Amino acid sequence: MINKVVFLLLSELFLLLVQLMLGSLGWPLPLALMGVFYFTLAYGRSWGIAGAMIVGMVLAVLYGGSWNLLHIAVDPLLVCYLDWWISRHDESVTADFWQPGAVAAVAGALPALAAMIELWQSSGSLPGSWYMLLLDLAWSATISSGIFMLILLLGEAFGEYLGLPRFLNRKVRK
Repeated sequence: MINKVVFLLLSELFLLLVQLMLGSLGWPLPLALMGVFYFTLAYGRSWGIAGAMIVGMVLAVLYGGSWNLLHIAVDPLLVCYLDWWISRHDESVTADFWQPGAVAAVAGALPALAAMIELWQSSGSLPGSWYMLLLDLAWSATISSGIFMLILLLGEAFGEYLGLPRFLNRKVRK
């Protein structure tokens, strides 16, 4: 239990740090949310929701603004959806499972999309760079789907090293 808590906190803080460093370079990759999705796969819904709440609160505090509070509400809902989806398709899920990365990218762009819609409604016209936002979203979804496979494999390797249960072992037990 202690190993899982330490692994969750350290891995999420590390992924948040890398996400913030890449974000300052203009690469919108939701690495922390992908880490939360891995914890949902490997350890279940309660661990995923705990990680989602931690990540959502940190992002809301760091980025500020009312739209970043969406992370606190939406990330746990995405964890519940992923857990429901896994319970229905568990036998067909393999290590090349890329969909959560794309979902994380779309969820990571929700505050930016919501701010764009608010600006559109208040000013009556779309901002000039709306197509750049959509291109960033498409790029992030594509790259994130590949990166999630890497996070899944790294999580399995660290889980094996720390003696924790792994996602692929969880599939075999059912």
